[in-house]
Amino acid sequence: MAVEAGRPHITAPIHRISFRSRIYGFGSIYGKTIRDSRLSFIIAAGLLGGMSLVMAAGVSKIFPTPATRLEIDQLIGSIPSSMVNLFGKPVGLGTLGGYFTWKYGAIFALGTALWSIMALSGTLAGEASRGSLDMVASAPFGKRRIAIEKVAAHLTMLGLALAALAVACVTGSRLFGDAALGDTISPLSAVGFALWIGVIAIFFGGLAFSLAPILGRSGSAGVASVVMVLLWLANGFDALAPLAIVSPFHWLAGHIALVGMYDWPALTFTGVMALVLLAIGVEMFARRDLGVTAGLSMPGLPSAVLGVRGSTRRALGEQLPRAMSWGIGLGLMGALVAALVGTMASQIGKDPNLSSTFSTIFKGYDLTSAGGWLQLYVQLLLIAAGFGATTFVSKWASDEKDGRLEMILATPMGRARWALSGGIAAILAIVVMTILFAAGIGLGAASGGVAVGDALIGSSALGLYAAAIVGVGVAAGGVWRTSIAAEVAAMVVLVTYLIDLVAPPLNLPDWVHQLALTAHLGQPMIGVWDPAGIAACVSLAVGGLLLGAWGMTRRDVG
Repeated sequence: MAVEAGRPHITAPIHRISFRSRIYGFGSIYGKTIRDSRLSFIIAAGLLGGMSLVMAAGVSKIFPTPATRLEIDQLIGSIPSSMVNLFGKPVGLGTLGGYFTWKYGAIFALGTALWSIMALSGTLAGEASRGSLDMVASAPFGKRRIAIEKVAAHLTMLGLALAALAVACVTGSRLFGDAALGDTISPLSAVGFALWIGVIAIFFGGLAFSLAPILGRSGSAGVASVVMVLLWLANGFDALAPLAIVSPFHWLAGHIALVGMYDWPALTFTGVMALVLLAIGVEMFARRDLGVTAGLSMPGLPSAVLGVRGSTRRALGEQLPRAMSWGIGLGLMGALVAALVGTMASQIGKDPNLSSTFSTIFKGYDLTSAGGWLQLYVQLLLIAAGFGATTFVSKWASDEKDGRLEMILATPMGRARWALSGGIAAILAIVVMTILFAAGIGLGAASGGVAVGDALIGSSALGLYAAAIVGVGVAAGGVWRTSIAAEVAAMVVLVTYLIDLVAPPLNLPDWVHQLALTAHLGQPMIGVWDPAGIAACVSLAVGGLLLGAWGMTRRDVG
């Protein structure tokens, strides 16, 4: 009996992966990273583009005449110089572009930079620490190529989000602006504004990326975030003035694109420095062992919460790192804001004209009191709490999306119990986040002239709202599929925030404003609560968990 030796027979042809499939995430590190980033892209593009349209509409309604625009231009003389410098040069405040840049430009830049920091600090270091990068590295991909494709994917998503911002700026100025008052924003100005935000974001994201192979995800994100805040504050506080020489905010002070002032050399220099930091990160990753860091990270969790005593504890143990990260971040912001509101209220209260102007800009807020200022800033932090809730929903949904749920259900656990346990753990994570936020508010309020008792109790409004968002996400994941749970929750946060933001300045019918859940929370930071809003949040949280558990029993897993 002879045995034929030679090339083995291939029973089925090997199909090449199409370009479309590679882009969607099959067979390409770049494509998979794009697909994994879709939730953060929805959030970023929705915020940048949506807020640009809303602000354009609001400014044109609040300041419709030349006289009101002149009043805004004269407003700067009454504001402390430190506050003026902190938010940039006040140029052309009587125009839509100038007012938008001065009031919201720093918020856009800091928020987008924070996205880049979180994304680039974890895109390699986070996967390496979880062990998911080992299989990729064992494939015929060099470590340098892995890093470059990961960075390229983030830059692509960042570029698309900034493109949405540029289109929204041009569209908003055409739809709502007054050309006679200088409100028209040209495409070049919009692109210049987007590039200003983009290079700042890449600079600090590149810093986090270059530190991640050494410090790990948490350490690099923390260091980069602290450096970002210090370099921003260096523009407004004399004590930090020596740091301004290395601050991209200082380098780009003359680039105010929305009023036609461009500083392309400074923009190019900042972009080059950002690319240098990214290149350092690529080389550091290529030259170090996977997952080996200096150990600068969050403290380890105690054994009691590691998740080895039941399904709820398991889920809570997985949620705690995110809860602590969100809580510490919100707490630091709350402490900073609460410490400053007393001074801001004092400045406003000394000038009746200034008080009247700010009351026109921010309807419904008593900005002559520290509590009124704190309530205004907490309204902005509500959206951060909502997006924190979406990350908890995403973690809950990952059991099914990543294929672990089949193994979990092989144990004596029903589907409804899994859904309820994960949902309860997400809400407990919100409790942790809210307690840390309240601690920050309390520390800042003690030195900011705010009633500490009202501020501490009022902090729970963020937790109520976040719990409602978790309920919405769990319901969507249980009834339909978990792969869309976080996206649905994020869209609810976006739509709610935009309705609450746009309805008052545009004088829309009251029923439109009432569609926003945040419009029913009252002003808890000054002790004014809306019982209907509390009931709505609790109902959405509890009802969402029950609906999600019921839905899980009526559909196939996966």
